[in-house]
Amino acid sequence: MSIAAATAGKVTHARRRLGASCRACGSTNTWVEIRREADPRRPAGVGEWPYAVCLSCGHAVRGRPKQPEHETPTAEPADATPSTTGSDDARPGPDGRKPHERRPRPKVDDGRVEELLRAAGFNKEITPEVLEAHRRFATHAGKPGLPRWKAAVALLNSAQGRGEVPHVREIYAEEKRRREARRARAAQLRRQAEDLADQHAAAAREHVARVWADTGEGPTWRELAEALGVRGPLASALVDVLHRRRVLTSSEEPRSLAVAPG
Repeated sequence: MSIAAATAGKVTHARRRLGASCRACGSTNTWVEIRREADPRRPAGVGEWPYAVCLSCGHAVRGRPKQPEHETPTAEPADATPSTTGSDDARPGPDGRKPHERRPRPKVDDGRVEELLRAAGFNKEITPEVLEAHRRFATHAGKPGLPRWKAAVALLNSAQGRGEVPHVREIYAEEKRRREARRARAAQLRRQAEDLADQHAAAAREHVARVWADTGEGPTWRELAEALGVRGPLASALVDVLHRRRVLTSSEEPRSLAVAPG
């Protein structure tokens, strides 16, 4: 599945499974359905087209028109949309690729390669040969500042001592490893915050109520966390849990932290 389809018409037949990978999301939850759309070339003014539809992301691609049984098949115009079945005899597009072939990733320019090298602390002269040797790696590194770029920078930095350019597969493996590590840390933080909320729920209510009675306004989140002896990332996570449990409530106004009713 390679191109987004135009606005689809009415579905006239039940779907049947296609199973090809969606070019938009990679899912194999793809199906073929027949849709009826306006077609001024036909006597009735309507025609039927097969669509390859991904039920995971909604991406759809229109194939060759379905010929009614009473009509004689006619030759397709030269610019007709290729079939989406992915057969080897599918007509190539303007760029010479068949519909099922992946579009090559555009290579980055010298400036992007040099930016990646400098971010990784490259300590040698950046010559045209060095730029060309790292161009494919920089192409797969993506945009600066994003997780994949950061993973590529870390890999390139650690590989300098070996004097080699890491394979692009390592970028995606490192990005996945970092993503899983972030998820694990976030899950651990949530568990710790839940445990702290069990211990400090009553103390949090008492402290917030006392601050309101003394000052006429609530404490900040940081002040509450410090009063409970909690610091660092756990402070915000703890107050979030107390909000979800309806122990505390607050609005966007400053010092609006209060004891939840009931």
